[in-house]
This record gives sequence, structure tokens and C-alpha cells, in this order.
Amino acid sequence: MTQQQPLIYGIIHIGSSALSMRIVEYRGIDEIKVIEEVKKGISFGEEVFMKKELSFASIRRLCAMLDGLKQLLQDYRVDTYSVYATAIFREAKNRRSILDLIRVYTGFDVYVVDMPQEIYFKHFLLQHRIRAVNRKMSYALGVNFLFVDITSGCVGLTVWEQGSLRYQQNVHVGTLRLLESFKPNQRDSQDFPQAMEEYIHSIMAPLWQAIRMYHPRCLVLSGRESRIMASMMGLDMDHQDMLQSGPKAFLDLYRDIAHLPPSILEQKYGISGQEAEAVIPTAHMYKEILDNVPVERMVMMGTTFIEALCLFYGVVKTHDPELAYMRSQNIELTRAIAERYYYEPDHAKAMEKYAHAIIEAFSEMNILGAREEFLLRMAIILCQVGKYLNLLGRSQQACRIVQGIDIFGISDREKDIVACIVFYDHGRFPSDDDEVFRVLDEHAKMTVLKLVAIFRLVRAMDVSRKQKLRDVAAHLSEDRLSVVYDSPDNTALETWMFEKEKDLFRSIFGMDAELVRR
Repeated sequence: MTQQQPLIYGIIHIGSSALSMRIVEYRGIDEIKVIEEVKKGISFGEEVFMKKELSFASIRRLCAMLDGLKQLLQDYRVDTYSVYATAIFREAKNRRSILDLIRVYTGFDVYVVDMPQEIYFKHFLLQHRIRAVNRKMSYALGVNFLFVDITSGCVGLTVWEQGSLRYQQNVHVGTLRLLESFKPNQRDSQDFPQAMEEYIHSIMAPLWQAIRMYHPRCLVLSGRESRIMASMMGLDMDHQDMLQSGPKAFLDLYRDIAHLPPSILEQKYGISGQEAEAVIPTAHMYKEILDNVPVERMVMMGTTFIEALCLFYGVVKTHDPELAYMRSQNIELTRAIAERYYYEPDHAKAMEKYAHAIIEAFSEMNILGAREEFLLRMAIILCQVGKYLNLLGRSQQACRIVQGIDIFGISDREKDIVACIVFYDHGRFPSDDDEVFRVLDEHAKMTVLKLVAIFRLVRAMDVSRKQKLRDVAAHLSEDRLSVVYDSPDNTALETWMFEKEKDLFRSIFGMDAELVRR
């Protein structure tokens, strides 16, 4: 979507091994121009992974570096910017102190990206580029993809089947985390390569059966490590961002490097010591994947996290249609998660449709929007998964399941909102007596109250599970929400349950609700 006036903004990423900034001009999802780019290697990630906190000396150094980036933004007269941090802040026990000191000394408010979000931001860019390239190639890459993104702290595995997002799993093992699992003298041992290979397999083995079900034939590898590995395979990623290769080319390289120490890798392949350290766990992870998922081709992409952040920021600011497309795919992935437990698809889709009509009625009042509807739809889809474990206490069971899974495309805070809606799907009024509600911030609590009130209305509208209500529409008057419908069936049960559930709606929104047959 082309913009008449381009957006100019800065994006700063505080990573585990590098501090990066880009100033970009954004005209559309395929029109992003980098005006300035700065990148500085840092070692704060190792400190956090080893000691679980960042020392005050390191915080002061980080603030000084951020202050330099702020000066550069001022030199370019860029007053729109955002600062993000990933694993280094997620892992630090003194995160609050770090964020406060950065705010005091630099004026920056740092947004800490949850692990599912980190994978999602990059995947948003990757899937867009792969789809575009694959269309131009008449779908020569196939239609079933396994995306693998390895960062310093985690590995994200995402499967697309026949153009639909079907599986996503994040694992808390990244390059730095894997290395820090072993002592320095152990990493120097000749037994280290086999130990690393077996350690990775012990963690990843439970995932492969589920992934193989979708028959991915193309493996998409991304990130800094992918770029390094491509160069070691003799592929030139300096002049293009995407390269194709076969599994054999990587396996040939793996046999050459699997037992080499970092110092030899530096000399033989002309890479830095930090890159050599990152290559070792990456190579073993790639080998584990190829051993267990029979792909036919590999695509290697050098896409970086800051590149993905720059694109996603512009997409959100301009409401690009790609955002709605990925939200619809996230909903389909949520359905796939629910199918593993207990799920009534027709009932859920009816509730989603009714919820859309009600939220649309509120759109002019700016009370609820697309994001809130997105979270409510997720809660509607996942609300019955607790029945898989136990019909008694199903809401509590469903809440625990939601809290225990990564939901692609939402933050941990938003996942807590979804879990809370599921917890209060019927019966009790949300209360601070319940931990699931108490831990939310005040804004999130208000969001939960509104969405639970609507959830209970739409659940009542299909309480029979027969989808009796058709052509549902909703509109607001000064003191009333009117939901109208057509139906050839007897809707006494739905009407009575709606009457029962509307008290919560009235107490939250300050207006009555009525269900009216046309």
C-alpha cells in the first residue's frame, strides 16, 4: 500500500550480541528505504545468560551507547522512534531496574519483546517475501514450508501447509543458551560435538512427529546464523537476501566443520570469533532438523530482527492489508491448536460471527476495535479445550492450557487476557480474588471485563449448539444494545440464556441488551 507522504522513523534493537539502529523511510510494505544504519557488537547477552542479571557497570555502558544513538536520531531530525529489547531483558532478574535507569538516563522507553512476538515479527516479513517470490517462480518452492528461526535465546518452528498457517512452536534453546549449557572446558573437549548433538536431540525430539504430519518439503532458514552458514557453504548473500540450496550441500559442510573448534573455523572460513561460536550450535540444530524432517530443498534468508521490526512498525502504522491477512492466519493456527484438544468448530464460528456483529456496533464509540475482537475470537476458539482433560472444572483447565502454550501473534500480556476470558466463560464475575484476574494491569482488567460480557452474550446465542440465529446484526441506541436475527427455529432457550447473561453486560457497559427476532 503506497503512501503519499512517506513515514520516517527510527528503530533500535537491544539484542544479546548487538545493539542496532535503523532510520528508514517507509512508503509501503515493499518500499522501505534505509537512510542510516548503525550496529555495534555487545557481550551483555552472555553476562545475562550466565549471571541472570546485568551489572550496573554494564547498564551504564549500555545507556552511554543508547545516548549516542539518540544523538544520531536528533542529527537526522527524526522524532518518531521505538526501542525494543529481546532475550537480554527477558532473562534479566533486574529487568525493572534496567528499564528504569535507561528511562532516566536516555529518555527511552524500551519495549521488551516476548519470545512468541520476537519469532512472529520476523516471520511476518519472511512469509511475505517467500509468498511473493514463490508466486513469481510459479510455486516452484512448493506449498508446504517449515520456517526455522534461531536467535540467541530461542528457536521458532513454523509450518505452512497449502497456504495456511498450521503449526507453530517456540523452544527456549538458542545459540547462546545452548553454549551456556556447557562449561568452557567442556566446550573445548573433543567430546563436545557429540554431546551437543545429543543434547539438542533430547530437547527437539518430541516435536518432529507433529511437524512431519504436515509434510513440509521446503526448509526456510533465517537470521544472522543463516547468512554465516550460507557464506561457509560458498553462497554469496552479500548481494542477495535469499538463496536456494539442497540439504546435501549443508550436510557436506557439516561433515567438515562438526568437529572443528571455533579458532579453526575462524581461520578456515574467515569469520569472527563471535560468529564461529554461534555457528557451532546452529550447525547441530540444522543437522537435527534435516535428520528428522525429509525436506527436498532449503531456502536461506539473511533477514535480521531489526529489519523485521522496521517493516512491522510501518505496517501497523499504515494499517496495511497484510496485517489483516496474518491475523486471519493466526486465527486458523488457533483453530489447529484447539483441534488437538476439544473443539466444536461450528459452534465457535457462530460465536465469532455474533461477536463481530456486536463489536462492530461499538466501532463508532471507539470502545472496542479490531485487536480486541482478535483476542475475543481466540478465546472463543480455545474456551472448550479444558474438556479434553476434565469436564469438571473445564474453565480452569482451559485457562491453564492457554497459559501454558505460545499463541502466535500475541504478547504474553494479551495471552493473559485470552486466558482470563476463558476462565470466566460462565458463572463468576471477574474478581481480584482470582489470581488470573489480579495479575493483570488495570487497562487489561477493563478489556477482560468488556470481552467477558460480550463472550457470555454470544455463548448464550448458540447455547443449543444448533446455530439457530441467522443474519445477526447489532446496533446501539442511547441506552441499549439491540441484537436482531432471523430464525425458522424455536429460540426460547437462546432468548432465556441471553436474558440471564445480560446482567454482566449491563454492569460493565451501563446499558441494557436485548435479543430480538425480526
